[in-house]
Amino acid sequence: MNINNIDSPIEKRNTGKGNPNAVIHAGRPLSNRQSRLLGLLPEFDSSVTVRKKDVNMRDLAALTAQTGDEFAIFTKGGERLIIRGNCNSVNVDVERAKALSEQGYPGIGRNCLQASPGDIEILRCFKQEVAYIYNSQGIYLEFGKE
Repeated sequence: MNINNIDSPIEKRNTGKGNPNAVIHAGRPLSNRQSRLLGLLPEFDSSVTVRKKDVNMRDLAALTAQTGDEFAIFTKGGERLIIRGNCNSVNVDVERAKALSEQGYPGIGRNCLQASPGDIEILRCFKQEVAYIYNSQGIYLEFGKE
């Protein structure tokens, strides 16, 4: 018997699948849920609305790790709107942010760790004081309007 051919239950439970850090550093695959979500966001500026419980910031961090693109997420009630950007930004300008706010979306999250002047301007369009920026490792930064 060769020990290298035995499938360890521990290895099966901790495969790194869907873990943003493992996706970016070890080339691990996305989880099934993340793969389905990415399929709904095939290109820059595509968007999808899903149930709140069907996506979280870790999922978006994994998508960023896989694609190199930023993703914005807006939450209202039990739903989340996700918009795919590119490696530099998400196509949400002040007018689009105001329209989303009028639709009842109160906030934004972005997948980079530096709040740009545009991020702060977008936050000012919403009736909240802070937002969060996540990077591809799932690390986040809280930033405010000031």
